[in-house]
Amino acid sequence: MTPSRTIPAETPGLPSLTESQSNGVAMTANTEALWDDLVSTALVGTGKRAVPGVDPAGPLGAAALSVGRADPAERLLDLAALTLVHRRAGRRPGTGAALPDRCPPDPRPTVPDRARVRLRILLGGGGAPAGRTAIAELLPEWLAEARARGFRAPESELPALLDIARAHSELRSDVAALAGPRGRWLARLNPDWGWAARVAAADTSADPDVWRHGLFGERLAFLTALRGRGPDAARDLLEQTWRGEPAEDRAQFLAALATGLSHADEAFLETALDDRGKAVRVGAAALLATLPGSAFARRMAERALACVRPNGTDAVTVVPPEACDEAMRRDGIADKSPTGREERAWWLGEIVAATPLSAWTEAFAEPPAAILARRLPTRWAEDVRDGWARAAVAQHDTAWARAQAGRGAPTRLLSVLPVDERAAHVAAHVAEHGLSEAFQLLAGCPAVWPDVLGHAVLDALATAARESAYPWSYSGVTGMAGRSMNPGLLPAVHTLTTTTDDAGYWPRVFTDLAGTLRERATMRAEFDAE
Repeated sequence: MTPSRTIPAETPGLPSLTESQSNGVAMTANTEALWDDLVSTALVGTGKRAVPGVDPAGPLGAAALSVGRADPAERLLDLAALTLVHRRAGRRPGTGAALPDRCPPDPRPTVPDRARVRLRILLGGGGAPAGRTAIAELLPEWLAEARARGFRAPESELPALLDIARAHSELRSDVAALAGPRGRWLARLNPDWGWAARVAAADTSADPDVWRHGLFGERLAFLTALRGRGPDAARDLLEQTWRGEPAEDRAQFLAALATGLSHADEAFLETALDDRGKAVRVGAAALLATLPGSAFARRMAERALACVRPNGTDAVTVVPPEACDEAMRRDGIADKSPTGREERAWWLGEIVAATPLSAWTEAFAEPPAAILARRLPTRWAEDVRDGWARAAVAQHDTAWARAQAGRGAPTRLLSVLPVDERAAHVAAHVAEHGLSEAFQLLAGCPAVWPDVLGHAVLDALATAARESAYPWSYSGVTGMAGRSMNPGLLPAVHTLTTTTDDAGYWPRVFTDLAGTLRERATMRAEFDAE
C-alpha cells in the first residue's frame, strides 16, 4: 500500500513535501516522486537510466549529499534506503477507530455454574438430553426459568444466545431480558444482532434522554414504563415526535398505548386513522374498537346493527354491506380480502369483529350464550361467528369467549380465559373426545400444563395404548407433553412404562416421555445449585 504523499506542513522539523523547489536542474523535490524514480531506475537498471538527483534544498537535502558512492547501483540502493526511512518517519500515525463506550454494569447475578454448563449444551456445545426431545426444544424453558429467577445470561454464552435468537424470533424476548445491558451493548457492535435494539428492555433508564437518543428498544421500554406511571404524559411525549418516527416504529409505539387506554387517547388515535402507514391505521382502529364509547365504536356499531339484527326470538337477520365506502376504508376496512374471500362476506366479518360486543347484548337484550344460540342464515353464519370470536379475543371479553369456546370453535378463544379455566376446558375436551383433535387446543395452553390437563393427556395416551391405537398418530402430542407437562407427574408416567401391555412402540413412548420429564426436572434443579 502506498503511503500518503503529503506530509502536513505542521510536522516539526520537516518542510512541506508538496512545496515546489526547482533550481533549473533535473532534481526531484518531492519525496514520493523521488521514490517512484528510484523504483523505475532499479527496474530498468542503472546502465540504462541515471540515478535521479536530489535537490540539496529539498526535504532530503543534506542527508542526500552524504550519499557519495561512485558505483551507481550502490548509490541507488543508499538513496532508496534513505528515501524509505524519510517516507516512514515523515508520516503521522493514524488515530484508528474510536473506542466504544464502556458496557453498562448489570447488577443481576449470573446463573449457577451447572446451569451455565446446561445452557452451553442446549446451544450445541455437546451432550444431549435424555429421551427423544431435541436439544433446542428445552432451550425455551431454560430461558424462561432463568428469567423468572432474576438471573442474567453468562457473558461467555451471550454471542451464541444472540445468534440463535436472530434465527428464532420466539426466543428474542427472553434472550433480550437475560442479556440485559450487555446484550444491547454488543448489538451496537454487530449488525447481525440489531434485533436486540428493537426489543424493549425492562431495565431501561428512566432518564428522559433515553427517549431522545436511545435505541428503539430502549425508547419503547421508556414509553411503556411512562405509560404505566402517567398515561397522558406518555401520549403527549409520543405526539411530540410522532411525525418524525418511521412508520414501523410508529405502529409499535402506538401499540404501547394499549396500557392505560382511555377516552383521553381518542383524539390522537382518530388522527392515526389517517396515517400513511397501513400498520399504524390498523393498530389505531384496533385500539379504538376497545373503547366502547368512542366515535369509532359508535360508527362500527351503527354499521353492524344495520347488517345483523334480531329476528323473532330465536333467529338473526343478516344483510351484508353492498359496497365499501370511503368512511369504511378510513376505519380500517379494506376493499378486498387478502385471502380472496367474497367481498360482502369480508366486509361483514370485518365490521362484526370491530364492533364492541356490548353493542350486541344491548341490541338483543340477551346474554352472549343466548345470542350465539340463535339461528343464522347459512350463507353468512361463518362470517358472523368468526367476527364475534375475533372481537372476543381483541376485546378480551371472557363472557363471550367462554360462551363460544367448545368443539369446533377457534382455539384463539382459549387465550382469553384464565389459565386454570383454559386448562380445565381442554382437559374436559380431551376426556370426552380423546386426543385426535386436541393438538391445537393443547398448543394454546400455558407452557407448563396444570396437573389437571397433564393427567387428562396421560389418561388419553394410556387409553390409546390399551386399545393398540396406531402410535405414530400421537407423536405430536407426546412431543408436546414432554415439553409442557409438569415434571412432577414423572411417577405417573413411569408407572405407564411398566403397566402398558403393548410390547412394541407404546412402552418406548412412555419411557422417552419419562426421560424428558426427568431431564427437565434436573434442569430446573440446576438453577438452585450453588
